Amino acid sequence: MKRVYAPALNSSTDLTIGRIGRAHGIRGEVAVRVYADDPRLFEPGSAMRSGEKELVVAHSRPHKNTLLVAFDGITTRTEAETLLGLELTVPIEARRELEDGEFWPDDLIGLAVHADAGKVGEVVDVVAGEAQDRLVVGLLTGGTVEIPFVDELVPEVLPEEGLIRITPIEGLF
Repeated sequence: MKRVYAPALNSSTDLTIGRIGRAHGIRGEVAVRVYADDPRLFEPGSAMRSGEKELVVAHSRPHKNTLLVAFDGITTRTEAETLLGLELTVPIEARRELEDGEFWPDDLIGLAVHADAGKVGEVVDVVAGEAQDRLVVGLLTGGTVEIPFVDELVPEVLPEEGLIRITPIEGLF
């Protein structure tokens, strides 16, 4: 199965890895909705940015569907509440190495999509899903269609050639 990793680029040099939610407890922890799949990004000592503000992880731990994170210098609930809604970014170079069959969304967007009859459109977006990811293809005939990003429907991904080959199922177009 092919897999796309969803952290979004918010510029050509930054990768969004999470968003700060509510404060947790009284000692400055915040709940972070994590967008990245690399747990090393939230290890103690890891630095990240939110706009001009640099934040350094003091400690982190899983909690329900989030990660509870304490940052250096944020020691009270009141201070933690000032971080609500901030997006956390790291330089794009902090992305982990991908394995075979894994892709970053920004490497797929813009690729031409070909079926047996030739070009049918191009990838305009990637939707990350729990069970499978989907390619959003802008069709040459107008409109868009979502194609599950699985080997059976997307047998070839050739970013260096600028294209993706698909095996469409009946009724897809």
